[in-house]
Amino acid sequence: MDANTPASIQARQAYLSFWLHMNELKPKVTVHMAETTTVQGVYSGTDSEQHRFRIDALSVPMGVIEHAVVRGGDTDMLEFHLQDAK
Repeated sequence: MDANTPASIQARQAYLSFWLHMNELKPKVTVHMAETTTVQGVYSGTDSEQHRFRIDALSVPMGVIEHAVVRGGDTDMLEFHLQDAK
């Protein structure tokens, strides 16, 4: 697909708008990782290529990490809990 077609431009704008909206909402998130590992926290942001996700109050088996960065390559899925958002 040509990146300069109206459909491509509209899709890219919608994609970026989604991430901007998530940054503003700061919803609770469940991070699904390899081998059925799941952790929970508050989504705080991502880098420009969605390779790293910033999660605050990340609840892991060893306790709570105040501010964490989860690598996208270690992440199978982000489950946003929008009903709990601001």
